[in-house]
Amino acid sequence: MRAFFIPVALAAASITACAAAAPAEPTMQELARDPAVREFSAWQQQHGLPAIELEPAGPAPSTPGGTRIGGAVWLAAGEAWPADARGQPMAFLAQLDFGAMPPLPDYPDSGILQFFIARDDLYGANFEKPEAGQFRVIWREKIEGPGKLHAGRPQGDQGIDDYSPLRDDAVKQGIALTPKRTDQFPSTDSWLAERDLGKLLEGDKDGRIYAFADKQFEAAPPQHHVGGHPGFTQSDWRAAPRYQDVDRVLINLWSDDRLMWGDMGQGQFLIRREDLLKRDFSKVFYQWDCY
Repeated sequence: MRAFFIPVALAAASITACAAAAPAEPTMQELARDPAVREFSAWQQQHGLPAIELEPAGPAPSTPGGTRIGGAVWLAAGEAWPADARGQPMAFLAQLDFGAMPPLPDYPDSGILQFFIARDDLYGANFEKPEAGQFRVIWREKIEGPGKLHAGRPQGDQGIDDYSPLRDDAVKQGIALTPKRTDQFPSTDSWLAERDLGKLLEGDKDGRIYAFADKQFEAAPPQHHVGGHPGFTQSDWRAAPRYQDVDRVLINLWSDDRLMWGDMGQGQFLIRREDLLKRDFSKVFYQWDCY
């Protein structure tokens, strides 16, 4: 067999030529000039919702109040630590202190909301029925009377296991969350896009709308938040008719260096607006997904 050799200079020139010939990726500004993208962007603006972003701010103080992930949790005197159907203690996931956050339409302006999830291989989720998972949401209109501040886990529990999204240091110290008022807009992962923009998205043969949405994601990666729109790494489970009125986010938590949902996913607790207005937190939906 005869060998052929291409001079290094010629090979380098060929690579350079190929790279130069590759079309440049359009910028967000260029994509925004496309009529379909403009229609999509206008639709987003029409469906904006107020939200509060929750920015991690170091270890959480051991106090009954405060918005945080993990850490200390207050239980009333004689109140048992939440347990799953097997009687196993749940993981304390997070807490919202509405009195220490900017006002948000429909949401309480005071009170504490605590979130617990089962420690099993699905983190307590039921992917077929998000309302039927192994989790507890406890609403405390006020923290008063005798009670006890527990240090992140029930007495006698020796540590968190692989069946919790929380890292052990997050369980022990907690992660303080600083609130910031903002507005959020749905993207192509929302079932609302399918409902309102089905034909527009089907006609987007060059994928310019999706490219625009990807650039929005890159420019402003999702943050932990209350209110606004839920985010997903897979599909929006609310597309099922029985869940299409589940429209308010109690909390949406994304993976970071101390909180990990599967493979860099997110977890969320949602509620219907009518139940939120009644402060009926017995009808909550819990779900998570990952890449």
